Amino acid sequence: MAKINEKRCNGTFGEPRKVSPLAVENTQEFRDVINMEMFKLQMSVKYLEPGFNNLINSIKGLWLDEGEMPPKFISNFADYWSVNDYAAFCSQVKQWALDHNEDPFKELRRRVREVILCDKKSLQLDTVNRISKKGRKELFNWQANVQQLCNEIGEKDDQIFVDSDAFEHTGSQLGRLKSLTQAMRAHRDYLVNQRLTRRRMVSVNAEKQAELITKPVTKKSITKFPAMKNKPKDNEDGLEM
Repeated sequence: MAKINEKRCNGTFGEPRKVSPLAVENTQEFRDVINMEMFKLQMSVKYLEPGFNNLINSIKGLWLDEGEMPPKFISNFADYWSVNDYAAFCSQVKQWALDHNEDPFKELRRRVREVILCDKKSLQLDTVNRISKKGRKELFNWQANVQQLCNEIGEKDDQIFVDSDAFEHTGSQLGRLKSLTQAMRAHRDYLVNQRLTRRRMVSVNAEKQAELITKPVTKKSITKFPAMKNKPKDNEDGLEM
């Protein structure tokens, strides 16, 4: 992916500006900062949407290519999926792979990666929307958060930033997928609700995670994935697949 931060997230095009404590809303300096933040957020949406649409259309194609209607669950984030949903997804991938002379195991890994990236981009779009709704004074104080979001969007598709790698300790395939989406949602909440600090962030690779998720596991290694402490409401996340 081309890096979004090459032209609009560094130097004079978007680096967080230090404004004196005396700056108020009616100063040109304050207005310049707000205009720059809104510009970066608007450009982020334009940058994210095409990739997101390509991914979700590819997943829907698993059913459409077979002359079937896509099930409702693929429009939800992966942590809403039930065991039956995941089983239906894997079965459909296998059927599609056999009909298209593809290796079912490699195809499953590729499709799980698409699901991960769909969740990632959907949550990034939701982060943009939520920050955009902040008042001018609050947005002024959120410059570092916007910068971090912009930098993350500009990274390669497979690079995902989360606040903790605890999700990696989940043993089951679906459990790991669910926990990864929950970790991405927690990172969204951090960028939206807390001013950025020097706290450590963890970078994980989507393709590597897809490989681990689709790797066959023995019964002894399976552990129950943790229940969501605060499962979001159906409309909480705004944008879904």
